[in-house]
Order: sequence, then structure tokens, then C-alpha cells
Amino acid sequence: MRTMRRGAWVAAALLAASLIPSAWAQSTSPPDPLAPGAATESYKPAKASAEKAEAETPSKSEPKKAKSHHHAAATLAVTVHNDRMVGLMQLSVVPAGDPDHKKVLDALAFGRKTVIHIKRTKECLYDIRGHFADEADTEQLGVELCKDKTINLTD
Repeated sequence: MRTMRRGAWVAAALLAASLIPSAWAQSTSPPDPLAPGAATESYKPAKASAEKAEAETPSKSEPKKAKSHHHAAATLAVTVHNDRMVGLMQLSVVPAGDPDHKKVLDALAFGRKTVIHIKRTKECLYDIRGHFADEADTEQLGVELCKDKTINLTD
């Protein structure tokens, strides 16, 4: 009887030890991104998804806030195309006549494009200055960006 009891304890301990680590590993580690079919799986930790759900559900005591569209009207999204054969090192876009050269873009490889956001002005005229990796500079003054919303940097 004593041998059987000891065997039951050993079996229970082995069973518990084999189940606990696998359950713990499933709840805390993300799936292997290189495993086959991993692109179809989505990993979301339980704690993060619970916090997100709490943030998305508004409290009954808090009134709903109307979304402000003021920010969208205050900025202008402009696409910058670097069609030169060298990389852009720095780009500044400021309202026309402004002596401050505010840097809006650090670097842009040749043949690439990106979107920048600049403050919209009443006249919508801007001075554009760029410096390239081959030490060349470009300057376009009084460019109206509200109509075209594109800056093409060419040779």
C-alpha cells in the first residue's frame, strides 16, 4: 500500500510538472515568427488586450469628446520625391519669407519618397531648401504646396 501511494505521488508530481511549464510558456511568449503559418497567427498578450479594452470603453461618468478636426486643417501633408541620383541629407520647408530654416526631414535616399507634415499658412506659399550628399543645394522660393502637395527634387 505504501509503495502504491508513493507511486501515485510521483505520477501526480510528474504530471503537474509537465503541464505547468507548457501552460506558462503559452501565455507569456509570442509565437515563433519564422515558423510556417506564423503570418496568419496574431499574438496579443492578455494584459495588453485587457488594458486596450478598458481604454476603448469610455467610463459612464466621462462625457464623450468630439473628435477635433482642427489638427487636420492646421497641417498640410506633402509628398517629397527624391528623383536625384544622390541622397537628400536635409530638407527645410518654411513659410515664404521666413528666415528660420526649420528642418522637416533628415535624410531621404535617392529614388525614394516620403510624406511630411507642415504647418498650413494662409497664403500657402513656402520656401524649400535641400542639401544633398554630393554637397549640392537646392532652393525653391514661393512654392504653393496646397494645390499640388508634392515636392519633386530632381537633377
